[in-house]
Amino acid sequence: MANLDETRVSGAPQDTGRTATPPASLVTVHSADAHEEGRRLPLGDADVTLGREADNTVVIGSDQASRRHARIFVSGGAHVLVDLDSTNGTYLNSKLVKEQTLRDGDVIRIATTVLKYACPDRAKTSPGRG
Repeated sequence: MANLDETRVSGAPQDTGRTATPPASLVTVHSADAHEEGRRLPLGDADVTLGREADNTVVIGSDQASRRHARIFVSGGAHVLVDLDSTNGTYLNSKLVKEQTLRDGDVIRIATTVLKYACPDRAKTSPGRG
């Protein structure tokens, strides 16, 4: 009699349906520390934290930034910016935001630090925002 508890493995692993995260980066446009300007931080699937504390991925050298100010995470193959209930807010393209999917060319401002989201693979395919 056959053992019905056997696990059968086929030739190929199952496709999880997960959307690949496009190559992207954060570019420092303006910072209180002039040495940071022009710095490029590649973004992948790992969370990126932004804030005043030294253990953040992106350290914002300003008393106007919260210790843990914002984070960027991946959802549905896209990078999403979320404000972590900061005192002075997170701005995306000059608008105060709580959470927003990023697209190529977006400008993030925390205190006086300005970062640009660069995702060339999504530049031509991103739908406009209303």
